Amino acid sequence: MSSSNMEINPFTKKAYSANFFVLRNLAQTLPVSQRLPQLLSTIKTSNVVIVVGETGSGTTTQLPKAIVLDDELKKSGKKLALTQNRRLAAQLIAARIAEEMDTQIGNVVGLKHRGRDSINQSTILEVITDGSLVEVAKNDPSLPAYGVIVIDEAHQHTVATDLLLGLLKELATKRNDDLKIIIMSATTDAGLFLNFFPGSVLETVSGGEHKVLVQYLAEPPDENTIVETILQVHLIGRAGNILVFVSGVGEMMRIIKKVEKALSGDKARFGEHEIGPLTCWPLHATLSLEAQDDAIDSVPPAPRGELIGRKLLVSTNIAETSVTLTGVTHVIDSCKVKSKIWNPCDESWCLRELWVSKAVARQRAGRAGRTREGNVYRMCTEGGFHEALLEHSVPAIKEGDMLSECLDIFKMGRSPLTFPYIVAPATETIGKALSILFQLGLVDARGQDLTARGQDIARLPVNVYSAVVLLESPEYGCSDEMLSLISMMEASDGGIDVFIKPSTPDEKAEIRRIRKTFCHVSGDHLTLFNIYMSWRQACNENTADDFVKKNKLNAGVLRTADRTRLQLFRMLISNEKWELLYMDSSKPDYYLAMLKALAAGNYLRVAKRTEGRTY
Repeated sequence: MSSSNMEINPFTKKAYSANFFVLRNLAQTLPVSQRLPQLLSTIKTSNVVIVVGETGSGTTTQLPKAIVLDDELKKSGKKLALTQNRRLAAQLIAARIAEEMDTQIGNVVGLKHRGRDSINQSTILEVITDGSLVEVAKNDPSLPAYGVIVIDEAHQHTVATDLLLGLLKELATKRNDDLKIIIMSATTDAGLFLNFFPGSVLETVSGGEHKVLVQYLAEPPDENTIVETILQVHLIGRAGNILVFVSGVGEMMRIIKKVEKALSGDKARFGEHEIGPLTCWPLHATLSLEAQDDAIDSVPPAPRGELIGRKLLVSTNIAETSVTLTGVTHVIDSCKVKSKIWNPCDESWCLRELWVSKAVARQRAGRAGRTREGNVYRMCTEGGFHEALLEHSVPAIKEGDMLSECLDIFKMGRSPLTFPYIVAPATETIGKALSILFQLGLVDARGQDLTARGQDIARLPVNVYSAVVLLESPEYGCSDEMLSLISMMEASDGGIDVFIKPSTPDEKAEIRRIRKTFCHVSGDHLTLFNIYMSWRQACNENTADDFVKKNKLNAGVLRTADRTRLQLFRMLISNEKWELLYMDSSKPDYYLAMLKALAAGNYLRVAKRTEGRTY
């Protein structure tokens, strides 16, 4: 008898709770449940299995759980790793699997992402972000602790996922006796993975989505179309909550402000019609974990008489994958995303708003049909959708500068020039990256291996230039200050997210005025440092909440900076070449020393502006 049919939970040695049997019955209704015997049989006889599981099929939670409960597959005693592209997805999936196994996260089911490590000796199923698994692979590329590695959402082609796929292609041969590799994708682009892994086997699982009606605009949208659509859906749409996909946080906050303005007053109205209560929640990656949980777990407001109450979630692409948002039956999709793209010719980044791919649009639409029938409203015309959108997204590895990625590949004992990429970046990008790394003293002259300095830099989970700054900072006596500054840069995406997003011209002017109170004449780096130090002082005085509110700061970013600082300190203090040195803030060279440390790491990125405002 399998352990899941026993009255005693073999992992906790206690009787199963009533909730366990409720969840088990629900799991048995998922499409993947009928396919589990065949899937497990294929996994036992094949080292690499490609599983195409449509949205709502249940493959993400049920297949890994079935593997660790199978007597034959668990006899090796090694762990199963289930990867996710995003921290939020990893959290929700770990929580769901732990609940279905009637245990707590941190025991049988572990969770690992940047800033959290709930793994211990009793962990057998590890839900881990792809970036965190890359960090594990940098310490030991053979990944000996794992007997099964499940790469979920492989079609998303994050940089970390593609690096893992390249590493697993080699491990499939080297560890063919004790490693099972399962690649899970929600799209039909399985041929790419089958060709990449010779001898792999394809299994498909039909979706469990309910019917979703997709609607398009009759004409191109304007800036108010999304808000008008939200209010119209709230007025006449079927029961259920609303999820809106937008490209960035700024647009998100503007939409929420406009909706809240429409709802203000004793009787909220849309046109001539009175509408029911609607609570608005933002959802994006720079929110604190607590704020993300609040948005996901919140319940819709009670109806007002016959007027229905709903919850509105306005999200970036964080909610695209492996996340079931309970009660959502309406998805309003801007069909846009913001992407950072690297130009190797002029060595510059640009942030562009782009159309999503059709595959991503289908995934977004799937959020509306997870629990019951739903509706999707795409903010484009049907003709524009088919003409403007690519079939699949451009893999992120083709849009980046490859600096950190080259270091990661070297740290895994491979060369960026011969690494087996599932989708290869441009040769020019790799060449430029190796040239920059050589100038920074991180790789040897032949571009074939890391120097000792490169080994130290590769251990730090920040961008290459920031890592060099941290390593150089003791020479200028300001390593403590640079820890704070770099942590703020990492947490705020270079300062973009440090203040809340203004939704009105007056609020924008107010934030501009507040910024001047922290501003340093030498630029944004030291301004960020001043903000962090002022916040730390407020924390020490137990006035942090008032400080953040008064100065319109993003509290989640500041807390993330604090966690990042502690993580970096723990890594650096173990390096015998590095020491923690403080500066006396009353000395005249206090800020100058920090500028010198910044220049030591960023001298390749210095430009001088001419009188004609060119560089």
